[in-house]
Amino acid sequence: MDHSPAQVRPYRAEDLDALYEVCLLTADNGGDGTAQYADPRLPGLVHAAPYGLFAPDLAFVVEDAAGVGGYIVGARDSRAFEARLELEWWPPLRARYPGPPPELPAERRTGDQRQAFRIHHPWLVSDAVYARFPSHLHINLDARARRQGWGTKLLAALFDQLRAGGSAGVHLTTSTTNTRAIAFYHTLGFEVLEQPGTATVMGLRFDGSGRMEASPSRS
Repeated sequence: MDHSPAQVRPYRAEDLDALYEVCLLTADNGGDGTAQYADPRLPGLVHAAPYGLFAPDLAFVVEDAAGVGGYIVGARDSRAFEARLELEWWPPLRARYPGPPPELPAERRTGDQRQAFRIHHPWLVSDAVYARFPSHLHINLDARARRQGWGTKLLAALFDQLRAGGSAGVHLTTSTTNTRAIAFYHTLGFEVLEQPGTATVMGLRFDGSGRMEASPSRS
């Protein structure tokens, strides 16, 4: 039996299925979203897989004896990444997954319909956020990998890569109701930038010495 210690390591192509799995297991505001989806790959198609395919140098996983238990993925230039997805990723998915009926209220959409809506209407960074925080990230840890410091280590690995590539700052988006995640990001120096609808956008600036530098709040 493999008893090798858990570790953070760079993403590999064979980790793609694990991205889908962890994304599903955290799709319910950080909890297991399995029961919410008829198609279990839908959350990963929106939030994880394109990063492993198009920006693998900015992807890291935490792996233990049971396999991959968490990941962080990101894009150095959010606008360029959005443009690439619009050209190469979303069109075939839009043909496969019709959007929800426009008359259906958002609060009545199923999990599949919520992700299909995002396929047809991708989240786009605002001009104000992009100007100072051009990079972005997604991070997820399943239950067994939490409260052990792995989130901080994954973030540190990604931040090193972003700084090395000249990024001025990074942002992320989480649900406004995910107060535990928001509190965690605050401890790392992230500040609230925008709160569109039910989402909270948080940002962190990188200063010239390689330290993390919090941005002023724009909430």
